[in-house]
Amino acid sequence: MDIHSEEELFRIIRSAYLDNKKIQVLGYGRHGRISKVDEYVYTKNMNWYEIKDGKVQALAGADVTKIRKEASENGLLLPTLYDGTIGGLLAINPISPLTTSYGRPSDFTLWTRFLTPYGGMKWKVFVGSMGLLGAISRAELKLFEKPRRILTYDKNDATEEEIMKVSSLRPLVLLVEYDGRFNVHASFSEEVLLQGFSVDEGVPMVEVDRERDEIIVEGDDTFESFKKIIELSNPSYAYWIYNSKAFVIFDADVEKLSQFKYYSRDRPKEIYLKLKKLLDVKNIFN
Repeated sequence: MDIHSEEELFRIIRSAYLDNKKIQVLGYGRHGRISKVDEYVYTKNMNWYEIKDGKVQALAGADVTKIRKEASENGLLLPTLYDGTIGGLLAINPISPLTTSYGRPSDFTLWTRFLTPYGGMKWKVFVGSMGLLGAISRAELKLFEKPRRILTYDKNDATEEEIMKVSSLRPLVLLVEYDGRFNVHASFSEEVLLQGFSVDEGVPMVEVDRERDEIIVEGDDTFESFKKIIELSNPSYAYWIYNSKAFVIFDADVEKLSQFKYYSRDRPKEIYLKLKKLLDVKNIFN
């Protein structure tokens, strides 16, 4: 079902609550569609947004890529590489290479309007709840001054000393990948001296097969912790974005990670599962 307004979205949610139906609220439906629901509710036609005074206010269905492009044309940056809607961005709260300097979406979100069967509320705490508690209908996000130039320095099979040196230079982006060796991608807004690194323009991307078993491990943002997690879990691939407080591992032996907090890409943090018992008594949201 396609909807066009916050009022219509609330009516659908309220009706599902009264009729004991399970629903899933989606933007374009590209990220995390679940099969066992009675109805899919698409917000892609709730696509209004406005950029003003260094901020963007948007309805849930507004296209993040379009907002990022228009912001860029005005010398501003929406610091995420997500390719869906604002509602999806805030439901997932994903990390990206830009997280090093700007944080996750929850960090640059000023407020959100959140709809439940009982009404709406303004509360940022729902960012990252994966749509399990209700639906984000509108939000306001901070934009940043766009760097005039971004240079990315790359090196495969980097040493711990090289990684520590890069982090000490306060990069815009610091992405460390593991595929049997440690590969470093660090972005700066000006030239720096890093011997043995290749240089190119643009921000590094992380491209992974979403069919693989992906686990997010919470950590203390040190290379030492990243290395320890790899040694314990033996993943086929892993990456760490500096300042994200998370390590992403694939096809790993998670039973060896009992000393860490971790969760799968499709499962929200434990706090949201506890809130669900209070805010979604009939379990209508999936």
